[in-house]
Amino acid sequence: MFYGLSLLAGMLISVMVVFNGGLNAQLGFGLSMVTIHVAGLLAIALVMLFKREKPAFPRIKPLWYTAGVLGILTTVFNLVAFGHISVSAMMALGLLGESISSLLVDHFGLMGIPVLQMRREKIWGFIIILAGIAIMLTDFVLVPVVVSFCAGITVLLSRLVNGGLSRKSSVTNATLVNYLVGLIGASLLSLFLGIKTPIDLTGPFTNYLGGAVGTVIVIISNFVVGKIASFYMTLTLFVGQVTAGLLLDMMLQGSFPVRIALGGLFVLLGLTLNLWQDRAHALRQTQGTQSA
Repeated sequence: MFYGLSLLAGMLISVMVVFNGGLNAQLGFGLSMVTIHVAGLLAIALVMLFKREKPAFPRIKPLWYTAGVLGILTTVFNLVAFGHISVSAMMALGLLGESISSLLVDHFGLMGIPVLQMRREKIWGFIIILAGIAIMLTDFVLVPVVVSFCAGITVLLSRLVNGGLSRKSSVTNATLVNYLVGLIGASLLSLFLGIKTPIDLTGPFTNYLGGAVGTVIVIISNFVVGKIASFYMTLTLFVGQVTAGLLLDMMLQGSFPVRIALGGLFVLLGLTLNLWQDRAHALRQTQGTQSA
């Protein structure tokens, strides 16, 4: 179930990136950031109203309230890259950033994540994954490539922080705090950058749904984080992103991106190999314990 939810969240991420990119082109950078967070805040507020859940702000370290700021960075990185490289390439680079950082998180058991040390035999699966990402990079423009990679790191950090806050309060409350803090940060950023004039309100309605889609993604991530290894959550998210990214690239470019599909297949093979190795390792440990 947890892998299926991660897959769904990954598909929604690709959709959200396209919606937010359209809103940025329509309203400009600053106002689109505010609009995205307002939409997300309204969506999670309606969910909490339906559940009759009151907002809570537990007295914990400020670190656990920073997910909204990290979310702003992710959105900024995605908006900078959108339109300069393909959606699938953005997802591939994001995966690379997430994968490297999540391997470190799992290996050292950071931020409350169960320790899952990197074993030597898993290198082959990781090499296959990297080969898939390389195949998918049909475009190389330095700034979009770098910021897409950084977006993957901030996505992972935001997910871990949100997951930690959800364990100390609730999944929906952590999501509310995420968007509330994000809205404050986006408003300050908008004041600093200024607002594009005249304001264009004639764009498609879907442009305004990115924040609401983001709310669903955060809720799913908060629920799943800690239930499966951070590295595997990252990769199952990616499989969903590639699937949706392929469809979106077909719609936006009018052709089937063969290289993206081939790269995605390599990533899936690497993921399957690493999952199989982990299962085999767990089985060997169980048999060793029983025989002892």
